[in-house]
Amino acid sequence: MELRKLTEEEKQKVITVVKALLFEELPEEPTEYDVLMKQKREEYIQSLLKDNEPSQINDLLEMCERYLDDAKNETMAGFGLIVGYDMWLNKSAVWPVNHNPEWEEWNKLKSKKVMPGKKI
Repeated sequence: MELRKLTEEEKQKVITVVKALLFEELPEEPTEYDVLMKQKREEYIQSLLKDNEPSQINDLLEMCERYLDDAKNETMAGFGLIVGYDMWLNKSAVWPVNHNPEWEEWNKLKSKKVMPGKKI
């Protein structure tokens, strides 16, 4: 099957929706965990923007459109993207994710403050 590229306008739509759903400002004193999760969210966006089968791109764009149309009503239009992120982040084929061996290591990062002056 032939792969399809997202147009620049479509890419911007996906980025806007994913950031609205998943992005948080870093706390005033971020931990290494906060920085890692910010990086993971950026990687997730890049994974969504890759060339893909037309049906997968159409499904992605449909979810984004529903979210944008329903955002004022605060419906669950973005739920698919949130679940997709959780599965992607935890490298899981099922949801809800029951276990990820990386969780132990990630939890250790929650107590490590980012050094002042470190580029985030």
